[in-house]
Amino acid sequence: MADPQPFVVNVGPVGTADGSSLVRLGGTCVLCGIKAELTTPAVNQPDEGYLVANVNLSAMCSSSFRTGPPNEEAQSLSQWLHDVWTECELLDVKQLCISPGKLCWVLYADITCLNYDGSLQQACLAALVAALRNLRLPSVEISEETQRVVRSSDSSQPVSLKCIPTSVSFAVASDKLVCSPCGEEERIASALVNMVAIDQERLCAITKQGGKSISQSILRQCYEQALAHGEEIRRTINVACSQA
Repeated sequence: MADPQPFVVNVGPVGTADGSSLVRLGGTCVLCGIKAELTTPAVNQPDEGYLVANVNLSAMCSSSFRTGPPNEEAQSLSQWLHDVWTECELLDVKQLCISPGKLCWVLYADITCLNYDGSLQQACLAALVAALRNLRLPSVEISEETQRVVRSSDSSQPVSLKCIPTSVSFAVASDKLVCSPCGEEERIASALVNMVAIDQERLCAITKQGGKSISQSILRQCYEQALAHGEEIRRTINVACSQA
C-alpha cells in the first residue's frame, strides 16, 4: 500500500469566524469557518442547540464542478457529515442551550473546497472537527429584569467534543489499495471506500462507491489502516489546536 498523502492542518485562519480551520491533504485544500448565531430551540428539543454543515464545491476548485446551486455531490457530503457526527455523538448539543425553550446557539459550519484532488470526505471531516476544536462561544445570558439578551465580547468559552472522529479514504484498483487517493487514483479505481474511526479500536461509519465487490482481505486492510492512520490524523489535529 502506498503511503498516505501529506496532511496539514492550520487552525484559526479566518479572523471573522468564531472557529475555523484550513486542511491540506495532498492537492486537496478545504477551508471550514463556523459562525455561531442565537436562535430559539425546537419545540420538541427545548434544551438543545444545532449544528448545521454546508459543503460548497465550486467550479473554481475543479473543472468537475459547475457554477450554480449546490450540486449532488456537495449535498451528499453535507448529509454524510451530518450522519457521521450524529452516529459518533461528536457534540453534546445540550451545551449549546442557553435558556431552555428560550435561547440556544446554532452553529453554521461552511466548508469550502478551495482545490480538489481526491479524498474529499477525509479532508472535510478533518476540517470540521478542527474548526469545532477552535470554536469559542461568547458568554450570553438573559437579563431577569429586562428579559433582553446580554452578549459579552470580553469572555468566551470553547465547545466540548465527545470524540475526534477521523475519516480515511481508500481506492481499490486491481486488488491494490491506495490510502488517501488523489483525484486521478479515484478516477481509475474500481471501488472507493471510506471508513470513519472514533478511536484506535472502533469505527462508526463505512461507505463504498463503485459496483465491484471487495475481498475480505482488502476490507481488513482498510479497517486496520483506518484505525492506524486515523490516529495520526487525530494527533495532527490535536497538535494544531494546541498551538493555535
